[in-house]
Amino acid sequence: MIYNPVGDNALIHVMLVDAQRLFREGVEALINNRSDIAVIAMADDGEQAIALLEEAVPDVILMDIHMHRMDGIRAAAYIKDKYPAIKIVMLTDAQDEERIIRAIKVGADGFLLKDLNPEKLIQSIKDAYNGQNVLSGDVASLLVNRIRDLTLDKKQLLGKRLDNQGIRFTKRELDIAYLMFIGHSNQAIAEHLFLGQGTVKNYISDIYRKLDIRNRRQVVSYLLKLLT
Repeated sequence: MIYNPVGDNALIHVMLVDAQRLFREGVEALINNRSDIAVIAMADDGEQAIALLEEAVPDVILMDIHMHRMDGIRAAAYIKDKYPAIKIVMLTDAQDEERIIRAIKVGADGFLLKDLNPEKLIQSIKDAYNGQNVLSGDVASLLVNRIRDLTLDKKQLLGKRLDNQGIRFTKRELDIAYLMFIGHSNQAIAEHLFLGQGTVKNYISDIYRKLDIRNRRQVVSYLLKLLT
């Protein structure tokens, strides 16, 4: 659906793409109360949005990631290829790490959760228009944690994943658990860490107790699941 902009002198022209009509109309009402931003088109899925671009090219597209026929990620990939100057801010009502990362990979300029307050939405439109990447706080935290995971070595990552499960290993326990995970025998662990084999066995007993696991094979299997 194409509209004549509310005030042709509006600085920022916006297209709303969302399957939920009430959400679209609510955002439209919020935006069109302003003199510096105007909604010029609305669509209920990616295919319709792409078709409307032949008649009205917005500065910023607010687009839901979950839609029928063509979802937000596929639509964003196509639009960024054909209209690279358009800024696309993806919207979602739930954190979905895989979809968020896919959307950013195809060129989305931002990712917001739908429950953000009106002032934040307006500011995000302005920031995207001015070339900034916009992320709601929850999405930013998710991406920071993902980047942190990618920069940790496997032993550090294992420790973080154990912490997330509420399992607290000492540094020495983590060292031994990781060496068990990569296939070291008790003797090899003792030599690697300059410990007696009896000491290593005591640490392994503590690891079993904290994991509530009874044998080495189950420990390795559990740790593997944490890292995949």
